[in-house]
Amino acid sequence: MAYNKPDFKRAYILANEILAASNMLCKFPVNTKAIVKEWSDISIHKYEFAVECGIDIEAFGSKAAVLQCKSGRYILFYNSNDSAPRIRFSILHEFGHYRFGHELKNYANQEEYGRIEIEANCFAAQILMPEQVLNELKKRGAYINVDFLMNYFGVSELAAKKRIETMGKVNYEWRSEEEQMFDETILYKYKDFIDAILPKKNSVFSLDREYDMQQERDSWDLDKRYRYR
Repeated sequence: MAYNKPDFKRAYILANEILAASNMLCKFPVNTKAIVKEWSDISIHKYEFAVECGIDIEAFGSKAAVLQCKSGRYILFYNSNDSAPRIRFSILHEFGHYRFGHELKNYANQEEYGRIEIEANCFAAQILMPEQVLNELKKRGAYINVDFLMNYFGVSELAAKKRIETMGKVNYEWRSEEEQMFDETILYKYKDFIDAILPKKNSVFSLDREYDMQQERDSWDLDKRYRYR
């Protein structure tokens, strides 16, 4: 039986929608619990709560976090003993399964299981360390290494290494229009965060200036429409 390859494009777009539109996400490191609550009705609890309810956490199959559906309601359990960076990633990883609509079941086939795990990882990594923000910082001269990502984005060493490895394989000029749709919005939204790390030097062009110019262009178009009626 043939299995689909990971849908990297969809993971990227689903994450970008949240990066662009979330009211709970304005800076980094991100408040993952607030994002989940804003975009779903998932209840979030520590593993200790599961134990108190008589749920066998050993059956979860994960020592970090797990998403379960009980009577039509979703519950996300996470290990509060993990480090803050690991908890952030684990919660967003499980939320990624929810956003993708992955079935909550035990996958007997390792290829299929591997696919959904990669998709959830890509979703989480894009929210935690947006490529648009990293590329802009790189253009300004920032050296994007493991320590940089851990320090400014609050991720684990492993997550930082994977992000750098993945970004090194991507050619951004080949992205589709759909994938590029939120780029300007994301850069504008997180401009203060980017500037706080590395201000743009000697630049006549800025996102603020471009916004003002676009407003002016729109007003010209409006004047033309009324003028030639």
